[in-house]
Amino acid sequence: MSALVNTSSTSDIKQSLLANKARLAESISDISVTTRIDYNLRFTKQAVLVVANNAEQYSPLASQFLVTLSNESPNNNQHTSQDSHINVAFVSASTKLNDIQIRCRLIEQLFVNALFDPEESLAVSALRFANLQSEAITIVIDHAHALSLQIKYELSQLVNLAKKSKLTINVVLFGLTEAAQQLSENKSLFKGKMVLIDADTGQVLSYDDKKIAIERKAQTLGLWQKLTLLGAMSLIAGALIWLYLLIVEDINQQADIQTSLESDDIPRLENIAKTRNDTAIRQMQKKEKTSQSKISPNTNVIHEQSKATSGDVLQALLGNATANQAVLPPAQAGDVLQALEVVDGHSEAEEIIVLDVKAPSENQLSEEGVLQESRSDINPNYYQAKAIEHKQGYVIQIAGFADVKLSKRFIEQNSTEGLHSYQRYLADKDFTVVTSKVYATKAEAKSAISLLPAQLIARKPWLKSISSVINEINTFKR
Repeated sequence: MSALVNTSSTSDIKQSLLANKARLAESISDISVTTRIDYNLRFTKQAVLVVANNAEQYSPLASQFLVTLSNESPNNNQHTSQDSHINVAFVSASTKLNDIQIRCRLIEQLFVNALFDPEESLAVSALRFANLQSEAITIVIDHAHALSLQIKYELSQLVNLAKKSKLTINVVLFGLTEAAQQLSENKSLFKGKMVLIDADTGQVLSYDDKKIAIERKAQTLGLWQKLTLLGAMSLIAGALIWLYLLIVEDINQQADIQTSLESDDIPRLENIAKTRNDTAIRQMQKKEKTSQSKISPNTNVIHEQSKATSGDVLQALLGNATANQAVLPPAQAGDVLQALEVVDGHSEAEEIIVLDVKAPSENQLSEEGVLQESRSDINPNYYQAKAIEHKQGYVIQIAGFADVKLSKRFIEQNSTEGLHSYQRYLADKDFTVVTSKVYATKAEAKSAISLLPAQLIARKPWLKSISSVINEINTFKR
């Protein structure tokens, strides 16, 4: 009997212990938000942020907390002289209020007639005034999600510095979950300085809690966005392919040109050499006929003809034959080719260059077969004839050259301008002067300067009287 009684009593004790534990857990979980706020303010000494999903949940808690502060009576046994009077500031935040306005409202409520800088941080200005007045301060802000991150950080920093200075400064914020999400994104600034409390359950939330985690939805592209992206990629791919084909085509063309040059270079040069040789042979034959007709036109004397040597042909082409040279018998094509070869051992490329020299025309061969420089462009008789026609005539002197070839080339390049030239002495040297035609008056010559091409005007031409031109020509003749 006693054993049964002991067994039943033991089970009753266990049941009562379990019931007590359940009631204790319920009491802990059912703790009010106001009590949780007061606990954290007293023991953790951190700023508090109470968050909820809507204003109907957190705004009544803010009013209830203010009522609790007004009904709180200081206990002399637990509070110091610093807690004998609580200075409270309440601000209902809004997006229309900037940081300076928020600071002004808080400082003006806490410290009357105090001069402060509204751009100065609350962690500096409020802490300085709290040290001067030595009283407990409580800051309550409703709709804290409308505050900027800067103000939230200043308030958390204010509580942290007050704790180090052994001052009582409490900060309680009420707002939407957005405020907690903002703190969670910047938890390195607020961790250990501000506590997050759920307004629905009164539980403390961690900065990584799922309730305040930001839902990041994967951004999906719409149909038109996909089509636009596909079109852009197609255009880029097409452009790259087109560029690649252009490069390949250019490389192939260069390779074809190089191949054709390598295959056609030697035959082309041989044809050029053959043409030049044929021209030289014809000129030599014509020269021979002219020489024979002038030396012995009516005689039956037959000179013994012998083949020309390579040196004789080469001298004839270079214009080094004498003016009184006797009859030059015709040379065979093989002799001409042999004469054009370079005896000193030049390379084949150099022989081709020699053959490519422009063959002299018939007007450039004298009666004796000597190649003379053409002086048809230098015509002093033109100036003498115009001097008789225009006694007060003028010319435009355009250029002067110490080399006759350069003057001839210059006149050929400007053949459309009707240029003339004459020779004079300058610094004990022959000097070729290139001028325009002779104008009757100085005014006509002066107006003609502006009608010259730009490349001639760039040489800064000037006027010269026909009389001075005649004097220079006569001096050159003497």
